[in-house]
Amino acid sequence: MLDSWSYIEPRSFKVRGETYLRDKRKEFASNCAAYYPFGVDVFLTKWKVDHIARLVQLPATKSSGKLPPILVVNVQIPLYPASIFQSETDGKGMSIVLYFKLSESYSKELPSHFQDGIRRLIDDDVEKVKGFAVDNTVQFRERLKILGRVANVDDLPMNAAERKLMQTYNEKPILSRPQHEFYSGENYFEIDLDMHRFSYISRKGFDTFLDRLKLCVLDVGLTIQGNKVEELPEQILCCIRLNGIDYTNYQQMGLTQEISAGYNDL
Repeated sequence: MLDSWSYIEPRSFKVRGETYLRDKRKEFASNCAAYYPFGVDVFLTKWKVDHIARLVQLPATKSSGKLPPILVVNVQIPLYPASIFQSETDGKGMSIVLYFKLSESYSKELPSHFQDGIRRLIDDDVEKVKGFAVDNTVQFRERLKILGRVANVDDLPMNAAERKLMQTYNEKPILSRPQHEFYSGENYFEIDLDMHRFSYISRKGFDTFLDRLKLCVLDVGLTIQGNKVEELPEQILCCIRLNGIDYTNYQQMGLTQEISAGYNDL
């Protein structure tokens, strides 16, 4: 069914395997995730809307104190032409807002290193990374990684060049840094993925594909990149399938620019 979302098994995504640091081998993830989907909203916006969870009514849930019961992922997509000078990083767009709930069995199904990684992500922890001259301190959140693919490539109208690009980059994971922001609420944690700040080449490529978004079956997942032996194999933080999202079917959010930018406390 078009304009819908559906559950997808975590094991359908390939991640860094247990021996990746030695042989660069990827393998299918284990079939469990920390968070599972329970809803999707699509909003048209005049400007980027940051921290969108404060503007929607989330289910009443109690926090266990270890991990937030709700994860919100706000994908901010521009609907204005890309600028080669990157002078414009805000304007007309849409937010595809994904809602996930904490798995009741996450503490039993997920390895302790991944549970610790989620806590470090939420707590905005930092870590030391070895450099050429001196060690550098970086945010642990820099390891957040987006897993994405178009599941129905063969069904899409594309010319030869576009099809070649799709074959090259489809299912290629990318780190979300630095185009991400994080927000915490009483019972939720929000991740904003800001495509407005993507590179010109990425934006331009997406512009040519935007009209075909309504035909796409998109699989989206998040993980935390494993950089050490004890952090492998990688695990799935959350994942979902989006079926033919046609943004022209949705309504504009009635917000002032100050509220959408997060300047006012609501």
